[in-house]
Amino acid sequence: MGPMDALDLPAYFRRIGYTGAAASPDVATLGRLIALHRTAIAFENIDGLAGRVPRLDLGSLQRKLVDRRRGGHCFEQNHLFRAVLERLGYRVDGLEGRVRIGVASGGPDTPRTHMALRVTIDGVAYLVDVGLGGPTPMAALAQDERGVQAIDGESYRIVDVEHGGEPAWMMQGRADEAWQDIYLLHRRIAGPADYEVANWFVSTSPAAVLQTELILSRPLLDGTRHGLRNDRLMTRHRTGRPKLRRLTARADFSEVLADIFLLQIDDGDLDAVMATVERARGGERGH
Repeated sequence: MGPMDALDLPAYFRRIGYTGAAASPDVATLGRLIALHRTAIAFENIDGLAGRVPRLDLGSLQRKLVDRRRGGHCFEQNHLFRAVLERLGYRVDGLEGRVRIGVASGGPDTPRTHMALRVTIDGVAYLVDVGLGGPTPMAALAQDERGVQAIDGESYRIVDVEHGGEPAWMMQGRADEAWQDIYLLHRRIAGPADYEVANWFVSTSPAAVLQTELILSRPLLDGTRHGLRNDRLMTRHRTGRPKLRRLTARADFSEVLADIFLLQIDDGDLDAVMATVERARGGERGH
């Protein structure tokens, strides 16, 4: 059995709720798949908090994200999505980048720990990403377009920048009447070894944010975005003010993970969640 044989495409379609006409490799289908994937499969980093390095082979991704209905981080989600797109006939290249959310323009460098995809349709390249969560777009961005790209009432743009003396792209989103960096992408194509190293780092290193904090994200088709960072559950709609809820009891976390992020986790993983939250609370009290 070859690597692509591990992908059960009908099961994936059921997982994300894709129905109707047969999928074809065009821009409209790509946008629909992105939106459905994002709303069905949450960003989550619980494996790393529980001491496991997520595997990136397609069989493991199929079992975890599709069969077990778990979520994952960018390397897991974009590897699975790439396999789906390639099965459907899209031309897909892997990119590697640096997350810049919360970092001021010109601020300290961040590690190369993000994966995104470039999908080429009829000679036009599109930036595609189902693996970061948070403020990222719910559809593809035209990679060579330098104007504002509006998606479901939200504004994004791609800006040409330099990093280490080499040309790169910065993807930005507009929030609070200002443009904010989301991530920087290097222009060279990334390979499996690049992703394996970065996946290992974010899943094991004490310096990686995914090892020190619980982070979950799941958007909805109506413009609502849910985000959980340690014990802070933030719900916001693009037309309204964000709502913050602090989770306290273990039962609160179990309920929120199941009802909002669609995750059923076992007691061992919930232990890892609670331990991470308690460490974060201790750090807050220490300041």
